[in-house]
Amino acid sequence: MTDNVLAYYRREIAPFLPPVVLDFHTHTWSANDWKERPWATDKAGGRYMVTDEHYPPEQLLADGRACFPDRVYEAVCFGYPTPAVDWEKDTAYIAAAAREHAGLWPLLLGGPALGVSRERYEQALDAGGFHGFKVFLNWYGDAYGDTRVEDMVGPAELALANERRLVVLLHVPRRGRLADPDIQAGVRWLAAECPQAKIVLAHCGRCYLPAEMKAAIGCLRGLDNVWMDTSMVMDPVVLQIALNEIGPGRLLFGTDFPVAAMHGRRVRVHDHWVDVVAPGYPPSAYRVAGEGYQAGPMAWEIVLAIRWACELAGVSDAERAGIFYDNGKRLLRRET
Repeated sequence: MTDNVLAYYRREIAPFLPPVVLDFHTHTWSANDWKERPWATDKAGGRYMVTDEHYPPEQLLADGRACFPDRVYEAVCFGYPTPAVDWEKDTAYIAAAAREHAGLWPLLLGGPALGVSRERYEQALDAGGFHGFKVFLNWYGDAYGDTRVEDMVGPAELALANERRLVVLLHVPRRGRLADPDIQAGVRWLAAECPQAKIVLAHCGRCYLPAEMKAAIGCLRGLDNVWMDTSMVMDPVVLQIALNEIGPGRLLFGTDFPVAAMHGRRVRVHDHWVDVVAPGYPPSAYRVAGEGYQAGPMAWEIVLAIRWACELAGVSDAERAGIFYDNGKRLLRRET
């Protein structure tokens, strides 16, 4: 990074971070453990999010340190939750990553489409030190169809999550995202079925735009066991709406590394998001490269969105700091 970009970090971002940053949404993987490279196939959605084929834990932690050079960086991590994954290999890879690198908090891929038995889940949870499930996505890209939340979490995952007070990190399906009434009903169903679990909606329920969040947020009223992570959400108004409705205690800072390690910003264009990035990244859906402007990592833009949303919503410094660390740590310690 250039001196000017780092100066921007020290001026606009660092003063609003606690001493330790807990990133609640990151990946680590090796394509050697996949069944296929999705973007090398002709399958629908295969080129929706083209990214690194190999993203080892060393690189994840290096990206975290590069983005937050004067802070301690920790991360909740999981693998590649799509049909490309080999569950056994992914489970072993994530368990080894957390075992060999301090500050990584692993999640296990889970979902009925994987065909994993309760007994095998229990073995993996006990042996690998996993803190919960990252719900498996049985599709590529944005081909969500009519998938329901009820289709994504089966009896084994439900029972174990509730009995062990586990994190359940859910990427909601369907084109309408959390604003879809059927998805809202599914989230309420999941919260009722797993009252002791810690349900986290990835990407703020995939509400990257204000209109989406405005239509969605009301469904979380009264669901005290549901949180949202901020991964790839860079619009302050989206987060302000969430803060006004559910409060800062139910927001968790997340990036979605390696995606948020790209330099650029996610913006609204018409009724969709577009990732405007610096040159050099592979072509992907809704990704536009441009020149002639300075840009830092997208992770910084998430921090800035939280900063401005907190100021607009009247959130205290201590509450804002909780979004970046304490809120997530309580979930991992199963204190909430």
